Amino acid sequence: MASNSPKLETAEELFELFIDEQRLKEYRYNQPVETPEGFSNETFYTDLPYEEIKEIVEQKREELFSKIPEDEKANLVWEHVGSTSIKGMPGTKFPDALLILPSFPPSKAVIQAFLDCGYYFSSCSHLDVKDLWFFFVFTDGILKYHKLTVHVTLEDNKAGKILRDTRDMCRSEQWAFDDYKNAKIEAAKSKDFKGYKQGKGSNSKLLAMLREKYA
Repeated sequence: MASNSPKLETAEELFELFIDEQRLKEYRYNQPVETPEGFSNETFYTDLPYEEIKEIVEQKREELFSKIPEDEKANLVWEHVGSTSIKGMPGTKFPDALLILPSFPPSKAVIQAFLDCGYYFSSCSHLDVKDLWFFFVFTDGILKYHKLTVHVTLEDNKAGKILRDTRDMCRSEQWAFDDYKNAKIEAAKSKDFKGYKQGKGSNSKLLAMLREKYA
């Protein structure tokens, strides 16, 4: 996979990428976030501002949907997922959302809506070429210098199902919440962000169970 592919900035270019599976697998664009000296956007918080982040993610949904034609909007589903969607769950200030499509790839109108709202396309998931990752970089407010990841995918996508089930089970079952919380706290002891990301997945019985369920 390329270390940094050229940034694609039009809906036409991105649509052509999304229908070329081999090229899509190899494409990876990363846009680093410039942060002030002494500030880390990878800080782990034990008390994430749940209500405020939930409201911001909802605002991003409204912004995106306002740019999508009415006839397409009705067939799209947006869901807040990840740690910031679970009240009381520790983590970082990087929210996640799912945009569930009726079919793949997303239409040029949907792609254009992302571009009009200031997102850039980074890559597909290494697990599934039909899990597209769009990023929005916050430049103000409590999420300044952090990114929102929107996973653009289909209803039957395994990663999407794991994200939704993790959220729903942590909200409804205490053992699941405690398991995931403890895995994240343990992983946060890692010396770098990559170690944290890997550790929270490998230490959780809940995630192991869901990966097996959707294997």
